[in-house]
Parts: sequence; C-alpha cells; structure tokens
Amino acid sequence: MVDGQLTRLPDNQHYPFDQGSMEYHNSQYLRTMSDLYIKSIRSGTKRIEDYFKELDKMSVTDAKSLLYTYNILLNKSWENINYDNDDYKNLLIKELKTWSSPIDKFNELLDVRATKVLPKSYLDWFKNDLRCSLFITNLIYNVFKNSAFKGKDELITAITSFLPYNIIYFNSHVNNEFSYFNRVQIIDDWKVSNLLSIKSTYLKGRTPDKELKWLDVANHNQIEWVYSYIDNDKDQPIILKDVFFPETFEEKYELVLAHLDTLSNIESPNIGTEKNKGYSERSYMLYKMRKAWDGRKNYSSKNEEGDGIIKIYKKNQTKLEKLIAFSGFTAQKMINNSIEQMYDQLIKDDTEAVDKSLS
Repeated sequence: MVDGQLTRLPDNQHYPFDQGSMEYHNSQYLRTMSDLYIKSIRSGTKRIEDYFKELDKMSVTDAKSLLYTYNILLNKSWENINYDNDDYKNLLIKELKTWSSPIDKFNELLDVRATKVLPKSYLDWFKNDLRCSLFITNLIYNVFKNSAFKGKDELITAITSFLPYNIIYFNSHVNNEFSYFNRVQIIDDWKVSNLLSIKSTYLKGRTPDKELKWLDVANHNQIEWVYSYIDNDKDQPIILKDVFFPETFEEKYELVLAHLDTLSNIESPNIGTEKNKGYSERSYMLYKMRKAWDGRKNYSSKNEEGDGIIKIYKKNQTKLEKLIAFSGFTAQKMINNSIEQMYDQLIKDDTEAVDKSLS
C-alpha cells in the first residue's frame, strides 16, 4: 500500500465484495446477457426478413411447384388452380409466414419436391404436342371424366399441371394396357419408370404416318366427316368424348389421330370382313373408314356434276380470286364467261362449218 492506496491484491486473493459491488456486478451481467439476447433476436428477425426478400426473387415455376407441394401435403390439392404469375409467390410466402419456423418449413418443401414431385423435364415429349397429350390424358380418363377442356391450351395445361404432383396416383391408376407390340420395361427412378415406358411404347407403336397419308388436314370436309364417323362408332366412340372439345379442324384432326393411336396394332384372326380377316383393331378401323370415305367421295362427285356444281382445284383458287378482283365479275359469271369463250373458240366455228357443208 502506498499513500493509503492498494497497489496489488492480497496473495491469497480472498477479498470480500461489499453489497453495493455485488449488486453492481449482477446488474452489469444481466444487462450484458440481455443485450446479447436482444441482439440474437434482432439477428434472427433480420435473417427471416432477408429470407422472405429472397423468396420474392423466386421464379414463377419454382414458386408454383412449392405452393402445389405445400397444398398437397395439407391434402388441399383441389386448391392447385392456375393463378396469375405474381400470385404464386405471394400465396407461398403468406402460407410460410403462418409457421413458427418458416425456414424449416421451406426446407421441408424442398425435400418433398425433390423426392416425390416429378421433374417437369419428363413432360417435354408431350407438353407441346396435342396428339400425345390427348393420348396420355385418355390413359387416366377417370381423373378428368367430369372436366371439360375447350381447345388445345386448356387440355395441355390440365395434364401438365396434374402429372408432376400426382405421379404416385398416375402410376397406380394409369391404364397402360393398350395392346401394343413390344411393351417396354425401363429400370429407373420409381417416379419416372412407368411414364418412360409408356412414352417408349407409345412412340414406337402409334399409327405410322404412311397409313395416314390419305387424311388431309387442309380438307375440312374430310376431317369433319372422319371425326363424325369415329364419334358415331357405337363400339369405340372417339376418346375423351364430352371432355375435350376441339376448337379448330386441326384439333379435330389431332383427336382423330390420338384415337387411332389408342387402338391395338396386334393382328387377330377374328378381326376383319367375313372373307378377309387378320386385321388389327387399328388397321380394320382405317380400312373401313377409308373405304367409306372413297365411296362417299365418288358418290358426291357424280352428284355434284349432275347438279351443275363445279369443284375448283386448290391450286387454282388464288388465280380465280385474282381474276374476280380484276374483272369485277362474280365467280359464277367468271366461270360461265370462260366456258362461252372456250366454246366459241374450240367448238362453235367447227360446228357451224359442218352445218353449212351439210346444207
């Protein structure tokens, strides 16, 4: 001690705190702990705020898939309807905010999506192809039998939205016994194995283009007739009847092809005419249909000629339209004038000459 001041602690370091020192020490400790606790809460809050800001940057595809996954986990798959793009993110964030640990819930959704949701890349082979999409939809007809899809876009949206999140249901309920040659078995992840097998079997076994050459998508009368012919078949009416409603002749044509694709390509000794059997379901349908069309076409041609109806070849339709615009005549007047001119040039003079020589 120097001048009454303590310069070092006692050697045994056993020195007493008075009551005031102890209270001060405790208050400082509690304040420190409180500051650390508040800091950790603020840090956590900021972390969650930053997390939600990052969620807002998600793509529409990611937000949609996670929202659909979330709804399915809560048995709310009926809520998986189509929203506007921004709504997917807003609804997902709104749902996550209801959880005490939104980050943990988000990670759970990621895990479920990775293990139970079909990657959309496996839909590429049919998502822009109406014919293929109609075929796939028909394989799970019972899912959509009470639905109604007007045109290509509605149907493709429905099947491509359903499959990724319901692949388990698809695999257990799909009707994949479509009697094709060479049923393919593919060993792969359980989610995609069946779909890949259907894809391979379908693409290898569907109706070949060479058997469809007589169908002309540009011939609207023919497409309408073929569509009605199949639709009125009492044994096998057209697929997705009262579910898919074509908007164009091209869509009717695709529906006709998809229907033919569903028919067996395996020949049977029991299928065919009385004197000519050995057809497959598909080849016999094509045979009957083409024979009926050729008969109707010949009958119509004879009737049209007898009724004075003249068919303008497609290659000459543009020329006729230009002649009408140039002359100001109607099509009927233009054709009759041409007939009269050709008659005068080729037949009239010769006929009159023969008449004079006989008189």
